[in-house]
Amino acid sequence: MNFFAKHRLSILLYFTIFVGNVAAASNFNAFTKSDSIPKRENLNGSDVVPVLTFPGITQADFQDAFNVLNECLVMDPGFGFKYPFIAPGGHYGQCWWQLDGSISLQATKWVNQTFSENMVRGFAGVQKPDGRVPLYGHDKVPNYPTCSSLPKLFEAAYDVLKHSGDKKLVAETYKTLKLYLDWWFSDARLDKESGLITGVFEESFPPFENRLKDVAQVDLNVEIVAGCQVVAGLAKELGSKADVVKYARLGEELKQSINKYMWNEATGAYYAYLVNEKKLDDKLICYTFDPLRFGIAPADRIPAMIRMLTDHKYFNWEGNAITSVAKTDPLYNETVGDYNGNPAWSGDIWTLRNQVVIEGLEDSGRFDLASELSLKTVQMFNSNYTEFLKTSDASGQGVKRYAWSAAQYIQILTENIFGIEYNRFTKTITIKPNLPKALLGQDIALEKLLLPDGNRLNVYVSSQAGSVKVRYTIAGARNDMEVVVSLAGHKKSVRNNSFTFMID
Repeated sequence: MNFFAKHRLSILLYFTIFVGNVAAASNFNAFTKSDSIPKRENLNGSDVVPVLTFPGITQADFQDAFNVLNECLVMDPGFGFKYPFIAPGGHYGQCWWQLDGSISLQATKWVNQTFSENMVRGFAGVQKPDGRVPLYGHDKVPNYPTCSSLPKLFEAAYDVLKHSGDKKLVAETYKTLKLYLDWWFSDARLDKESGLITGVFEESFPPFENRLKDVAQVDLNVEIVAGCQVVAGLAKELGSKADVVKYARLGEELKQSINKYMWNEATGAYYAYLVNEKKLDDKLICYTFDPLRFGIAPADRIPAMIRMLTDHKYFNWEGNAITSVAKTDPLYNETVGDYNGNPAWSGDIWTLRNQVVIEGLEDSGRFDLASELSLKTVQMFNSNYTEFLKTSDASGQGVKRYAWSAAQYIQILTENIFGIEYNRFTKTITIKPNLPKALLGQDIALEKLLLPDGNRLNVYVSSQAGSVKVRYTIAGARNDMEVVVSLAGHKKSVRNNSFTFMID
């Protein structure tokens, strides 16, 4: 296999060389320089970064995650992108990537809503007529077919829209995401016999595959289920009943295909499906846990999945977790130094993989394990916002200031531990902390969190044996948002600004 086709870094080297000869390529979508660079977007100012009180994490540590995003900010965009965006960081250069940019939105929506909305518009602007949103700006990977990316854009765009009051943006983004989802279900990627979506290169991680319609990967198919839910949800907001039915049906059918073709009863795990050979792949990759999301995995399979997840011999649960490939798999490898393609996804730790498992544990009601993994992840990546971590010692490897690691660190703290959600569709602010046992007896707080309406939210959580107290205040003008306070895994929710929840 061509070296360029295996490694992100090599693609960028190729990409840089190609830019130097851009005049000779008439079909190349080159940088379009603006006459003047606009005022720099504020992603890390003291006026937008919240104030964190959290054991083992200083405000300077927290601030630095936002500094990483600022360092990766590209104010003079190109390759078809018409708005400022977040680049991956380091040697990946000032090029937009769908995955990296999408993930960064999960953090930027908490500090700069206008910038985040414009990034969503930027992705709409680079969409191809057939609906495909490219992998990255150059849109050519040597020795690989034309491809897209692991489509985190669905949920990221939806989360930005939940913060938005721009109805026109909601309608326009719906069209973009609907067309993109239709592309995934077209002959370009759908295996009609199994009903699964197939992927190439970075449409899945590890990015093994370089042949069209050969492998259906677990992580890709779960992201398409997410896409179905997002598009159906937006259709409901916009009053398109036919599309609600259509995309809800597609999502349910895909769930059934995942369960029929990707589950191995003997091992109690989900695997990629080799559509031409009509059999399961044998690589035990941590995306085996992705079907915990959205109720995909039936209830009777979840105990086996949880046993594997928490069995230290597989994914290192009791130590630095979770490994991107099982320690028992022949692929297992700990990469030290620069990103080197598949090996870096075959044992090292990535926020990309941990965050989806956290969400899956929450979706399946295992808030205890979700909180434990959330805390481990932010502790490992705290002041260590590198591309990935070496499992044995959690040392930072790859790019040292990596945007998506910083963004998901912010997201996990804000949304998975403090449990904060802002939803203009439902006109609800939800505060649902999920405290790991290690934090019991300690006070945590997130103050001056900038809400999309300009108000500031302050959340205080304290705990002692048998109870957790949650208190909040909002500074700013009155609005029509209702605040609902609860505790993850607790049946009771309240509309008071201070409440004590009794716990076992």
